[in-house]
Amino acid sequence: MLLHERRDLNGAEAAYRRADERGDPGGACNLGVLLHERGDLKGAEAAWRHADERADAGGAYNLGVLLHERRDLEGAEAAWRRADERADAGGAYNLAMLLAQRGDLEAAEAAYRRADERGHPGSASKLEVLLKERGDLEGAKAAWRLAADTPDQQVTTLGRDALSPTDD
Repeated sequence: MLLHERRDLNGAEAAYRRADERGDPGGACNLGVLLHERGDLKGAEAAWRHADERADAGGAYNLGVLLHERRDLEGAEAAWRRADERADAGGAYNLAMLLAQRGDLEAAEAAYRRADERGHPGSASKLEVLLKERGDLEGAKAAWRLAADTPDQQVTTLGRDALSPTDD
């Protein structure tokens, strides 16, 4: 990661590949981020699949983002479900957005609540909107209070800030 931060991308890639070859899920996930930055989407997907197969929440999350970008919504949902099951706030949040877009508002509400419990900065405000749309004004007020009390946090996991899907 230090090599990556210093922009020694060749050195970082070699180190990440060694870590991936040794079965390290974090190395595989970070390799995926680096390859994604370089535009090697096939390589990034393969690396994130390795990380996901090793139960890495970040690998599942990033794989979901890549699949979402390709409009493979079924694959993205499955990947984000795995990330959510591994207690990933971003996985729960993105799953909630996808479920809400599909009209499964009850499941979306539950996923937004899990994301909020895990500290995702945008989940309380999305929950507020969803509850308002469902006619639960008291719930929406409570979610608004949560959103108002949540400090704006920056996601610090390598690559996540650049890979978040848009709020369609």
